[in-house]
Amino acid sequence: MNNFLPIKRELRRRHIEREDHCEVCGEPGESLYHVALTCTVARQFWRSAQEITGYKVPVLHPEAWTRDVLSGELCTASEAALIVCGAWSLWSGRNARKHGKTRWNPRAAVHHVASMVEDLIVLQAENSLRPAGQPRRSSWKRPPHGWTKVNTDAAFQASSAIGASGAVIRDADGILIAASAKRYSHIADALTAECLAARDGLKLASQQSLGRVILECDYLSLFNLMREGTGGRSAVYGLWQEIQELSRSFISIEFSFVHREGNGAAHVCASLPSLLEPELVWLDSFPLRLLEAIGSDCNPAVI
Repeated sequence: MNNFLPIKRELRRRHIEREDHCEVCGEPGESLYHVALTCTVARQFWRSAQEITGYKVPVLHPEAWTRDVLSGELCTASEAALIVCGAWSLWSGRNARKHGKTRWNPRAAVHHVASMVEDLIVLQAENSLRPAGQPRRSSWKRPPHGWTKVNTDAAFQASSAIGASGAVIRDADGILIAASAKRYSHIADALTAECLAARDGLKLASQQSLGRVILECDYLSLFNLMREGTGGRSAVYGLWQEIQELSRSFISIEFSFVHREGNGAAHVCASLPSLLEPELVWLDSFPLRLLEAIGSDCNPAVI
C-alpha cells in the first residue's frame, strides 16, 4: 500500500494546482478580478457589452478595482451597476462550468445584465421622483407651457444591419407639429440606431425654429448618455457630438425618459420608411397610423 503513497501525493498536488488555475485560459490564481475582467471569457463578454451598450470598461487596478468602480471617480452609478452585475454573471458562469455546464453565451449574458441594470435604474429613478403612493405612469405627458416635446425611437434588425428612425414633435397642448422617418443601412447596433433617431428628431425641431425642447426616448442607454454627458467616451462619439451641436441651436433643451407604452407615435414613425420611400417628413397632414398612435400614447387622466 505504501508504494501508492507517492502516486496519491502527486495526484493531490496536480488537483490543487488545477484548482488554482483558470480552467479557460490556464492563468494561475483564479481570482475574482481575473474571472470578471481579464480572462478570455471576460474579455469576450466586455467586448460584447461595448457593442451592445456603447460602454467600455476603464482600466482598473487588480488590487483596488472594486473600490475604483464604487467610488464614483471612474464611472457613473449606471456604469458601476453594469460592471458589478457583469462580474456577478461571469462568476456565476464560471461556477456553472465547474459543475458541468459546457455552454455559456457571453452576448446573451450581456443582454440579460443590461436589461437587469436598466430595470434597476428606471425603478430607482421612478421611486426618487414619484411621490409616495402615486402609481407609475407610462403614458405620454404634455411638456410645460412654452416647451415642445420631441419623441424619438428607432427600429433595428441586427441580422441585416438595417434600421430606421422616427421622430414626433408635439407642443404643450398636445398638438402635433411635425413628424419624420428615415431608413438606414449598415447600422452597427441598437444604440447607434437610437442616436440617429435622436439626431434626426433634433434636426426636425431645429428646422421648425423651436426655442425650448424636451428630447424624449425610451432607450435608457441613450438617455443616460445625454443626461450624464458621457457620450464622449462611447462608441457613438460622432453622433453624440452631432446631437450636442444641434442642442446648441435651442434656447433650452432637456432630456427625458419614457416607457415604450408612452412612445408609440415615434415607434410607428420608425416603421414607415421603406426602400421606395426611405425618407419621410410630415408637416401638415399625417398618416392615419400615426394619428391613432398619438391617441394611444396619451391618457386623458394624465394630460
